Amino acid sequence: MDFASVDELMRQGVENRVFPGGSLLVGRGDRVLFRRFYGRLGPDATEPKADAQTRFDIASLTKPLVVGMLTLRALESGKLCLWDKLGAFVDVPEDKKEITIRQLLTHTSGLPGGVHLWRLTTDPARVTELLLNVQLVSPPGEKVLYCSTGYLLLGQLLECLYGQPLNELATQEVFWPLRMTHTGYLPVGDNIAPTERQPDGTLLRGKVHDENARLLGGVAGNAGVFSTADDLALFMQMLAAQGALPDGTRYLSAATVRLAMQNHTEGMGQGRGLGFYLPWYDNGYAGDLFPRETVGHTGFTGVSFTLDPTDGFYVVLLTNRVCPTRDGTAIFRLRRLVHNAAYAAKA
Repeated sequence: MDFASVDELMRQGVENRVFPGGSLLVGRGDRVLFRRFYGRLGPDATEPKADAQTRFDIASLTKPLVVGMLTLRALESGKLCLWDKLGAFVDVPEDKKEITIRQLLTHTSGLPGGVHLWRLTTDPARVTELLLNVQLVSPPGEKVLYCSTGYLLLGQLLECLYGQPLNELATQEVFWPLRMTHTGYLPVGDNIAPTERQPDGTLLRGKVHDENARLLGGVAGNAGVFSTADDLALFMQMLAAQGALPDGTRYLSAATVRLAMQNHTEGMGQGRGLGFYLPWYDNGYAGDLFPRETVGHTGFTGVSFTLDPTDGFYVVLLTNRVCPTRDGTAIFRLRRLVHNAAYAAKA
């Protein structure tokens, strides 16, 4: 397989300042087909080069990786089911009592998308109250509206369900079982790709870019995890093997993985699985060649993972395109081009 076109696109991404640094890994099943690292951690020439150990803020990839997997594991262990209602777990306003776990996972809860909690309070203890009292923008189950609100709530619900903080739960139930040794909330160390320049002139480094997650101390259901391409490839390999790990042990049952990758929002304009996004149905971030069954997710910082479950082919793309500013949008076209070139190379 010749991934020269993919390689050149990524090099152009650095040269054209689409992002300062990036990682790209392409694989099929348990085989890595292409793996390379690009640019430097930040925009200055003094920054170290990106390498295999560089951790990126994976933003909304936190949703399927942490909240998605924790919910599926809770489903398998009998702690909850998709038809359970929010009102069965916590005291909520009348308009939100009937919101189901499935609706929270599929962005069909009716909760609004852009709730800027950091503008409403500086007290993390008020977050749950504020989330529960936002006004619904549509009746639950009526339409897809991508939002972080539902995942913030679901992350807090999982903490109550398990009786543990979300970062500890994620480590215990997701990262350790999947052997993701360079993945976690609240990273420490130097080899971390920075994100946006702050008002004081410094780059945000080792702290989550998402403001709602930052208000919560860096641990939230919508964002906060930092990871590497190699670690996310382990996650992809598990999904490609329908829940099995390389040593043959089970992380999830095949039935659970199939259910999670199904389109649960037929006729709503977007394709949403249980934590996963099905890009074929609307904006096509995965390009033109990945098939209808494709699942994945993107993150605001310039990251994505994409899986063709029909043959286990996947692409992990990590960048810090919001460094030094979030204003650049060239990543959206470049990401489609990279996916097209990668998928064409496998044929």
